[in-house]
Amino acid sequence: MHRPLRALLRPLAPLILLLATVIAAGCTSTPAKPAPTAEVVVRTSTPEPTATPRPTQTATPTPTRTPTAAPRVVAPPKAPETGRWIEVNVSNYVVRLMDGRQVLKEIGPVAVGKEVDTGAYESTQTGLFNVYVKTAPRTFDAPYNTYIQWWVGFDPAKDNGFHSFLLDKDGKVVDAATGRISNGCIRTGAAEEIFQFAEVGMPVFVHA
Repeated sequence: MHRPLRALLRPLAPLILLLATVIAAGCTSTPAKPAPTAEVVVRTSTPEPTATPRPTQTATPTPTRTPTAAPRVVAPPKAPETGRWIEVNVSNYVVRLMDGRQVLKEIGPVAVGKEVDTGAYESTQTGLFNVYVKTAPRTFDAPYNTYIQWWVGFDPAKDNGFHSFLLDKDGKVVDAATGRISNGCIRTGAAEEIFQFAEVGMPVFVHA
C-alpha cells in the first residue's frame, strides 16, 4: 500500500474493524422468527330459531236456519159455473145434469160406493173429474157376475163411472138397489139419459 494512504487509514482502523465485526455478526446470526400470525377467529352468530307460526283458528260459521215453507193449502175444487157439466151428490144419492147454474135434469136416487173418499179402489172419490170414455153396448161386470150398459167413465184411477143398474145377459135389471152399495161406480135407472147428455171432456163434480 502506498505509505501516505496507509498513514491516512491507520486512524480509521478501529472503526473499520468494528464495522467489519458488525457486518460479520449480521451475516452469521440466526434470522429472527417471524412473529406468529394472530389467528383470526370469525365468530358467526347462530341465527335464533324462527318461531313456528300457530295455525289460525277459523271461526265455524253458525248454520243459517232455512225457513220452513208453509204447508201448501190446496183449495177444494169448485163446481163449474158455465157450460154443461154433471153433478153427483154422494150424500143425497142424486145426479144432476147442469148447464152453468141451471139444473136441466135431476136423477135419483142412485147407487154410490160403499166407501167414499177412503182412497181404496172400491171408493167413490169426491173432486172434479172429466168424462174420458163412453161405451153404449152391454158389457160383462166380473165383480158381480152381471152386465152393465151405457158406461160413462170419469175417474180412471178408480175405474169409476156412470152405468145402468146390474143386468142379466138379456138386459133385464137384476139389482136396482140404491145408496151406499156399489164398488165406487154410480148406478142408475137413467143411465141412457146420462150417456146421451155426457161428452168426452165434460166436467163431473162429485161432492158430499
